[in-house]
This record gives sequence, structure tokens and C-alpha cells, in this order.
Amino acid sequence: MMRASLSMFVTLALLLCSPLAAAQDFASQRAAAAELQEMCDQDAGSLWGVDLCGPLIVVDVETRLAWASQADGQGVLHRTAEGWIGVLPQDVVLANTSVEWAGVRWTMLIGPLPDDTVERRVLLAHEAWHRVQAEIGLAPQAAPPNAHLDTERGRFLLRLEMRALDQALRSRGAARWRAARDALSFRRARLREFPEAEVSETALDRNEGFAAYTGVKLGAGSAAESFASSTLLRFDGRRSLGRSYAYATGPAYGLLLDSRGAKWRTRLALEAAPDLLRRVLGGNLRQRSLADAADRYRGEAIEAEEAERAEQDRFWIQRIQAQFVDGPRLILPVTERGSGAFDPNQVRTIPDVGVYYGYREVTDFWGQLLASEGALIVANPDRVIVARPDATGLAGPGWTLTLAAGFRLNGPDLSGAYTLGEGSVALR
Repeated sequence: MMRASLSMFVTLALLLCSPLAAAQDFASQRAAAAELQEMCDQDAGSLWGVDLCGPLIVVDVETRLAWASQADGQGVLHRTAEGWIGVLPQDVVLANTSVEWAGVRWTMLIGPLPDDTVERRVLLAHEAWHRVQAEIGLAPQAAPPNAHLDTERGRFLLRLEMRALDQALRSRGAARWRAARDALSFRRARLREFPEAEVSETALDRNEGFAAYTGVKLGAGSAAESFASSTLLRFDGRRSLGRSYAYATGPAYGLLLDSRGAKWRTRLALEAAPDLLRRVLGGNLRQRSLADAADRYRGEAIEAEEAERAEQDRFWIQRIQAQFVDGPRLILPVTERGSGAFDPNQVRTIPDVGVYYGYREVTDFWGQLLASEGALIVANPDRVIVARPDATGLAGPGWTLTLAAGFRLNGPDLSGAYTLGEGSVALR
């Protein structure tokens, strides 16, 4: 503990001793804070009924050096001419998110921030919404990984929905609302074929769709519809959509509701945005021909692409199973006290195996696991698995484990697995 504290002090001292380095390091953070305040002043609480601005903190993942707009409640951050600066403790999860730390609810961003002005403003407004979402009655809900969106049919219907939303945003008049109804038809068909999907999709729409809408609405301004359209095009065909699609569909549905003149944001605790749009547009979606609608968005080409993807996935799943289930591996328990970060664009459900994360951080009672080249989360009981540990069991390709004091590993056993040692402190 003494060594860690000294290291943090030395790092901070070196950075603060050079005014030039400080100016170079923190000018973008100060500019971002000013941009966020400008958006909040222009909005004046009109979007959600509250001021989206609040404490902002920007963190470098590798050094954990943080710039903040105000002091924390534990004295970790130190005031300088550039702002409040300090090194965050290891138990603070770093991500673009809202975080409660040191007595303050922060809007947290990971640096370096985007160079593109619009992308940076969209990110700022997006994460600022997360800081107030509970305050406006839209507290985060547990969002399952939407396993149906890793299936051939689920992806087909989602991609049709996204293409129809893109067409709606790029159209005007009757053409806009015909495309919007097509999107709603594709969504309705998907929820009928996967009845359990409504709960999981609604949770992600609530957690990320509204944040993404807020980011685009405030961050892109007059170019919001064009930005949302471009986002839909970027997402079309992505390998992983189950934990990320709402970043594209959320802005589209919100902006379409806005363009219809609907007063919809106060009703989100009761209905999902697509359901509100369906109600506003009226009409009977069941009378619409799904096949005819699909032809308008090159449905046959999407079907062919998804069939090829499904074939490729069979080989990928075999490889993941060989590495994370059958091969040498480290297995750690995940408890309700655990926390962590992941990239929603690299999450894929593997039937009867678990959920694969291309990037995953897990902090739990046993310490911290950082995996940048793959980790598997399995349930009943909840565990995180990483592949091919070295002789110590503490590292492998793209991952490292830092054990908390008093803990050790057992292994490898006959199957090549390392596990938390039975002699470790507080195996609870």
C-alpha cells in the first residue's frame, strides 16, 4: 500500500512540475467541459426537464491520471491551474459512463477524447444523460445480452429495421412515415418470433437508446438526423449487435418522434419509444406485407450475408469453446459485488456456452482481471474465464490478473484450469 501511494505521488508530482506538459495534457479536457456547459446552457433543461451538466472527470486508462471539473470528496484530486488532477485508485472502474466515486456522481469519459467536434459533443451529451437518468425516472435496468440478436433470423430482422429507419431519416413527407412503419413492422415481427426479446431489448433501449438520442440531439444539433443516419449505416452488418444496436436505433426513433411533433419523453417510464411512434403514426402494422417491405431494403442480400455469417460463426464458436471451455484456462467467480467495464461492440452470445466479450474488466473480492483479447462469462454459477494462462496463472494472451492481498491460485488441474485457491482469505 505504501509503494502504491508513493507511486501515485511521484506520478502526480512529475506531471504538475511541468506547466507546458500540464497545458498540453489538459487543454482538451477543459475545452470539453466548456462544450458540455455550452450544450447545457442552450438546452436549459428543455429536453429532459433537468440540467444535464454536473461534475465531469476524464481519465487516461493506462496511467489512471484524471482531470476533473471539481474536487472529489476524499482528497484524491488536487487543484491546479488546469483543473483538479489526480490518480484514481485501482478499485475505480474506468469507462465512458456515470460513476459514483468519492462522494460525487460524475460523468466519466476515457481520454483521449475524439478529435472530431461533433463526435466529441455527442459523447459528452450521451454520458451526461447517464448521470441524471435515475433522477428523471429512467434508472438503469439489468440488460441481458439479447442472445436472439446473435441468431441468423434475429439479425436479419434487426438489420431490416435499421435500414428502414435510415430511409425514414433521409426521407420527407409520406415516404418518411412509410419507411418508419416498415421499421416498426420489422421490429414487431422480431418480437413475435422471439417473445422473450421484448424485455431484454426494452432494457437496452432504456439504458443506451435514450442516452444515444440525447447525445445526437444535443451534440449534432441541426445535423442530428444526418448523424443518426450515418450511425445506422455504420452499424449495418456489424458482427456484434446484441449489446450495441440501441446506440443506432435510439437516436432514430427519438428524432422521428420529434419530427412528428410528439410529446413523448415524459411517457418513457410506461412505453418504449418504438411503441410510442407506432401509436403516433396509427395504422395496423399486421396488414403490411413483411416480404414486400423487406424487398425495399435489399432483404435478399441481407439473408445471404447472414447465412454466410452463421456458417463462419460455427467455426468461430468451435475455436472459442476449445480455448475457453476445453483448453488451459483461468476460472474466477463473479459475485453481486463485482463490477467492471466492457466494449458493447464486442459482445456475442454463444448458445449453451456463455457470453463472449472481446474486451472485459472485472473487479471482485479476489482482485482485478483485465482482458483485452477475450473473456467468457458463464452462468450458474457466474464465472469469468480467460484462456491460456502462463505458469503463474496470473497472465495470458491479452490478459492480466492482479490478486488482492491474501488470495492465491490453485492449479493447473488435470483439465488445465487454474482456480481461486482454497486457502485464500474470505472465499465468500
